[in-house]
Amino acid sequence: MSPMTTFTSRRGEVPCGDSDLYAFLTDMRNFRSVIPDGEVTDWEATEDHCSFKTVSTGRIKVSLSEALPHSELNYEAESFLTGRVKVRISLEYISNMRSAIRIDAGLNMNPLLRMLIGDSAGKYLETLMDLIESYGGYDRVRGCNQSP
Repeated sequence: MSPMTTFTSRRGEVPCGDSDLYAFLTDMRNFRSVIPDGEVTDWEATEDHCSFKTVSTGRIKVSLSEALPHSELNYEAESFLTGRVKVRISLEYISNMRSAIRIDAGLNMNPLLRMLIGDSAGKYLETLMDLIESYGGYDRVRGCNQSP
């Protein structure tokens, strides 16, 4: 088995509290609202699993594997292209209306995959962090930890 290679994003900040962000991220049905239209097809989701197809990678399956309240979420994703990928999202309290977020992605890469991916995984995480910070729907995230 190839060794695990981990890529880490920069620390980003978002305009909602850590408990709301945690509640939003632990329900994978919410993820559809953050994916741009036209990017995925065959979207299916439950609270702790989702799957979808993209043009570039085919079917991707994601599951929530561990959640530490208001601080860390661990997901496992799998696709034909990358195999199994572990993703950790770390949350940090700044204020009731502001949180810091960091993403780590780990994947087993054989030498060929390492050559093909190169530094694109790191660039992808930077792009993802830009999208997270510029996401216009944080009004939907705020209040997620409140009971209906």
